[in-house]
Amino acid sequence: MMIEDLDDLEELFDDLDFDEPTPEQIFKMYSIFLNDFKKKTLIIKGKQVKYNSGLSNHYNYLFRNKSETFVHLITRDSKIKKMRDFDHQRANRIHWIKPILENVNDSRIWYFEKLNEDNVMCEYYWYESRNFLVILKQIEPDVLLLTSFYVDKIEKSKYRRWYQDYKGI
Repeated sequence: MMIEDLDDLEELFDDLDFDEPTPEQIFKMYSIFLNDFKKKTLIIKGKQVKYNSGLSNHYNYLFRNKSETFVHLITRDSKIKKMRDFDHQRANRIHWIKPILENVNDSRIWYFEKLNEDNVMCEYYWYESRNFLVILKQIEPDVLLLTSFYVDKIEKSKYRRWYQDYKGI
């Protein structure tokens, strides 16, 4: 699945369930992830994009034995359960990550850097008009794909402020 233009980004599935993907859908999502990040080396700003290839032991059998990073990309923390639950908005946009990173010079991608809570520099690639954010962590000499997610209205002002602070606006 080659996406040439950011305008061509659409949700992956029309029928992705809110609670859990089908085995066929998880297979397609994982295939996209492996193709984008394992099969070919992705270089962004002169650095190789790496990911945690350790295998997940997630409670959901569909996610077990898949890359930890992949599982992180399609799940989110549940404050109630204290574990990661499926997030259909993240999962339905898993194929957006690579095009967003590859189009960092496009004015629609808002790039900024910020220290995280562990005092490690992270790179943010925000497709602001489509409310989707990709975060990489600098691990010299490369970068590590940490996460990506749909930015909801509540969080949007926080990321806009971080971007403006970085740009000195």
